[in-house]
Amino acid sequence: MSNLVTWLDRLGLETLGSRVWRGQLFRCLECGAVLRRAENSLRCGCGKAYPVIAEVPMLLPNFRSSQAAAPLTEAEVGQVVAAFGIKDDAATRARFAAIFAQTYQFDESFLEAENNYLLQRLAINREARPTVEALAEPGTGVAAFAVVRHYVPETLARGGGTSHNVRIRNTGTEPLLRFARGGWSLAFRWAEGPEAGLTPLPVTVLPGREISLPVRLTAPEAAGKGELRVVLVHADGRVLDGAERFSIAIVEKVQRPYRALDPIRGPLAADYDEDHRIGIRLVERAVNLAHARRGLEIASSSSPATCNLGCLTVNIDIDAQTMQAAQVVFEKRGYSNVIFACCDALRLPFAAETFDFVATFAALHHFADPVSVLREAARVVKPGGFVAVMCEPTGHEFERPHPQIVEVLEHGVNEQIFSIDEYARMFHAAGLRPTSSQLDDDSLKVILRR
Repeated sequence: MSNLVTWLDRLGLETLGSRVWRGQLFRCLECGAVLRRAENSLRCGCGKAYPVIAEVPMLLPNFRSSQAAAPLTEAEVGQVVAAFGIKDDAATRARFAAIFAQTYQFDESFLEAENNYLLQRLAINREARPTVEALAEPGTGVAAFAVVRHYVPETLARGGGTSHNVRIRNTGTEPLLRFARGGWSLAFRWAEGPEAGLTPLPVTVLPGREISLPVRLTAPEAAGKGELRVVLVHADGRVLDGAERFSIAIVEKVQRPYRALDPIRGPLAADYDEDHRIGIRLVERAVNLAHARRGLEIASSSSPATCNLGCLTVNIDIDAQTMQAAQVVFEKRGYSNVIFACCDALRLPFAAETFDFVATFAALHHFADPVSVLREAARVVKPGGFVAVMCEPTGHEFERPHPQIVEVLEHGVNEQIFSIDEYARMFHAAGLRPTSSQLDDDSLKVILRR
């Protein structure tokens, strides 16, 4: 059998049996060794085992599963089948019923929010999860926060006006109420320099939770060193000071240590789906030029954009139910080149230089640490391969974020929008260089190489 597998590989005919379940693709998260398929798991020689549930490997370091509070009714199972547009039969219904009979729990609130969410996405809101506003209980706790990361460059032009994302964590015991509830706004403050604008919190930030927001900043007129800090300003005038201080060089003209993005202007997409079709065509062109045989799509959800590119694609997402449902759907549609796995993009279970390309579609901005995701993508792509970052929203919104963004934030899902310059600096920090970029309205599409 091993000779047959080698022969198939040489022909480029990689299959589920020849590559994945024979342990030539997935690696142990603990020791990095090759995983072998057992009956209902992938196992490593170090003793670590990863369950395979509904034919989907669960390659996550820590998660728990439990029985759902109530099984789906026959009518609800029928709604799921209809939503995916596949043939309705007893076997398919049974598989979907089994998938939604389990729920998954994680220690991190971000991972928790991204799981058990498929029914709500399909508008089957049998148990609509409570919003952060409903969970917020103002009391007599301590209000405190810490800066997790910021995107202010080390050098700013004197007197220049810019805006930069800041990510904060509620480290106190009191919810940081959204501004509309008489709560907080985020701001920069110089030790000596001009006041900056306020960005109201669009949603309440519960203890232990994080949020990223763009904040306006005006650099001092005098060249030299400036000390910058991040503060929260309450509607009643109180100021909550973060502990971190940042030293910023104020200069006459900024010399970028990274390659600026200068995207060509592409067609204006009519809607979200058309924007993705534009991105797919760009990736398909790059796949054909590179003669790519194997790709990875990060955060593919249940409808991977790379499934029709004529090569093997491994599709990963953190949402277990979504990956399991996608496995059923693509089996029913007759796909043999598409593999689904439940993985964390910050800790990919693959050896270095495994894929000819890595792609994300409208997904990078959902990660709390996009640079780390890009570094992992760069690690697993082969020399001469590429990383495609497609359909990323750009631009900063301050006073009135889009209602859809607020809705997603209220359900605990991470949402943030970066500027084109912030993306350029992230690509540089991850060791990736842009070879082409396109901006369709505010949707950024970039092909990157190591």
